[in-house]
Amino acid sequence: MDPFTLKKIEFHEVRRILSGFCSTSLGKGLALRIGPSRNPAVVREWLEQVTQMVHAIRDVGLPPFGGVTDITRELARAVPGGSATAQDFARIAGVLEGAHNVRGYLTALPEELERLQELTRTLDEFTDEIRAIHSIVASDGSVLDEASQRLTAIRREIASTSQHIHDVIYGYLHRAEVAKLLQNVTVTLHGDRYVLPVKAENRGRLPGVVHRESNTGATVFVEPNACVELNNRLSDLRDDERKEIRRLLNQLALRIQGRIEHIHQTLRTLGQIDLISAKAQYAYQFEMTCPQITENGPLQFHQARHPLLINQAWEQEKEGVSEEQRHQVVPIDIRLGSDFDLLVITGSNTGGKTVTLKTAALLVEMALSGMHIPAQRGATLPVLREVYIDVGDEQSLQQSLSTFGAHMKRIRYILSKAGKTSLVLLDELGAGTDPDEGGAIGQAVLDELLRIGCMGMVTTHLSVLKAYAFNHERVDNASVEFDTKTLSPTYHLQIGTAGESHAITVAQRIGLPRRITDAARKHLNSQGRQFRKAIRATGAARQVAEEARQQAHSEQLAAQNEQEMYQAKLADLHRLREQFEVWLAGIPDLKSGDEIFVPSLNKPGRLVRLELHQQRAIVDVGNLEVEVPLKERIPDLGQDAVRKQIDDLRKQILDQAGATEQARAEAQRIQGEYHRSLEQQKQRARQFDTWIGAIGRLKVGDVVPIARKPGRAKVVKLDLPGLRATVQTDNGEVELSLQDLFPQTGPFARHEPKHPRGKRREQAEKPRADRPVQRRRADSNAAKKNREILLATEPGQQVFVVPFRKHATLIRINSHKDLAIVQAGVFEMEIPLADLEPIKQ
Repeated sequence: MDPFTLKKIEFHEVRRILSGFCSTSLGKGLALRIGPSRNPAVVREWLEQVTQMVHAIRDVGLPPFGGVTDITRELARAVPGGSATAQDFARIAGVLEGAHNVRGYLTALPEELERLQELTRTLDEFTDEIRAIHSIVASDGSVLDEASQRLTAIRREIASTSQHIHDVIYGYLHRAEVAKLLQNVTVTLHGDRYVLPVKAENRGRLPGVVHRESNTGATVFVEPNACVELNNRLSDLRDDERKEIRRLLNQLALRIQGRIEHIHQTLRTLGQIDLISAKAQYAYQFEMTCPQITENGPLQFHQARHPLLINQAWEQEKEGVSEEQRHQVVPIDIRLGSDFDLLVITGSNTGGKTVTLKTAALLVEMALSGMHIPAQRGATLPVLREVYIDVGDEQSLQQSLSTFGAHMKRIRYILSKAGKTSLVLLDELGAGTDPDEGGAIGQAVLDELLRIGCMGMVTTHLSVLKAYAFNHERVDNASVEFDTKTLSPTYHLQIGTAGESHAITVAQRIGLPRRITDAARKHLNSQGRQFRKAIRATGAARQVAEEARQQAHSEQLAAQNEQEMYQAKLADLHRLREQFEVWLAGIPDLKSGDEIFVPSLNKPGRLVRLELHQQRAIVDVGNLEVEVPLKERIPDLGQDAVRKQIDDLRKQILDQAGATEQARAEAQRIQGEYHRSLEQQKQRARQFDTWIGAIGRLKVGDVVPIARKPGRAKVVKLDLPGLRATVQTDNGEVELSLQDLFPQTGPFARHEPKHPRGKRREQAEKPRADRPVQRRRADSNAAKKNREILLATEPGQQVFVVPFRKHATLIRINSHKDLAIVQAGVFEMEIPLADLEPIKQ
């Protein structure tokens, strides 16, 4: 994977946290080097191993890694003629015993944890090697006296000689003529020889070998002649002991070298098992789930949390930080590759946009590294070959690159490497330069990402990039919530809704004078205001669609949980049935005289005989023969309770399945309605752009299309400030609204729709019901009369929206602006009063 990406998303911190759950240095080394794989089969195997280890730890406990360490250096020294010590062999034996214990742990696991049991194939048995080492070396690293007969004899003689020397040298201290020669009446060791401290002036008066003088020269250390031969003998015995020990250790080295490859493989497997155990503990600690790996499916994370942030909160909890003061981790939903491939995220600063990118990247890298992820069940992702990110201030003084230039260099690299199986994450696309040019470059980059066909997420403040999603397929908007009352972000990610920077609102809240903020709003260009209106118009509808999608997902998870509980109860029933069959199979083995409990008498008796053809037993109870039906002997294993639970679960599953299907259908309906509305808005936006362009080029004398008969007229007067124009028709001069010029829809539109073959032209020219029709003049008598009726209409009443030819519910009326807010389905719209008609009761 891309090293820059791994560094920027702080993947090394995830490795560090993971290594903290390891029990051995072997596992820690692997955890600190862990990385993603591009092979789907490998990733699935890793994840399944972790899933099974979670079950093993929960039901059985942690693997027994006691004594397991990295003995690579000890093995390197354990060669014939090498420098391995007895302590080295003791450590080798400890690790081999630890491997034996881990192998026993895995072998004893339930059969359904087969992925873990498969690891025992590369955990060899080393019973003979362990026995051989323990026959020579003790657990503390010392060589045993009984390691060989020769060593036993040598050490016995060493002990005897040492005692003889001890008796002789200490005998000198009890002789008065010797004691007066000594500086101190004591015995000192020089190397492995016993010596006496003699005063310098008495030098030569005690026969023996002078080994050294004291630093002051006042004392000389003399080995008496009587001890010299004994010490020489002891030295020779020590050499013999070392040679015998070296011979014994060489024998062990030969045995170890014969299995050296198996031992190294076992070490690798132990490290792998420790790593799997650490992943499972990490997942268990933070309630992580196993993602589903697909070949070419979408990327979907529900309730995803940033792994470093949840670890930070956990550390704060351990330190005793109160819940109110802890850093709150807000889960987010992320999806790509289903209904869109590129996501443009907008919103205020410090709102969580960058954290969203890093969360997505980290979770992908963790999953592809065989780790569970902090997200709700049901997470899916394809195997991505690369994850590329551009985030942060990469200004380089050495290369004289500006912030913008550094970002462009990184983006150039990403675009040159990205493919269909890449995930591209770009932070603050188009920032750092002139907004117009930055927006143009940003759109070009998005164009290139669409051409490549990869999945991607970008964050931006540029309105032109917010509008990009409205005009391109496979692109959608998202925003991070911002509470304008508290001036603080909520960190929630809302897919389908473009966000606003709220700069003017924030400035006003923190005290910037009202006249300045009002002036700022006036300086916003009209196109920007139009776009923000479009955002608000679609935001509520899209939010409803996303909530429906979430509800469908929640219902699906609930159904899955119910199904798993049902399967578990079925397994319990099968287990009980097997127990009953075992009991039943043992009935014919009963013999006369066996003790049998009689439930009806509540006392035991002795079996007289079995009458299987009548399914009864004759039992002697106190010299009284009693008939006991075998059905009374059926053990109560809880079958009835389990069957009732299964019946209840079956009913719950059916109810849940119905709710899930209903939620899914409702989500699809709302999503379809939203997309139809969005397409209509896009069409109207294109028509408006065409119309405004034509108005901008209009001049007196032009013959233009008009929205009434005869369909064309000559412009004789223009009043652009008043939005009026006077045109010459066959019937004379007529004053029209500018909206009646260059009609984009209807029978007088410049580009008439092609009518289907075989249908009458009049039918083809009829305007479609889902397209706006021409507006009426606001000062017409009909409009004035309707206005009075509408102003008296109570909210919640039905009105007719003329441009869309459909009924809607009146929400409220702004009489000062002659505007009304109406709701049609899940969509709220702002409509001029002139375009509404009251519905006659």
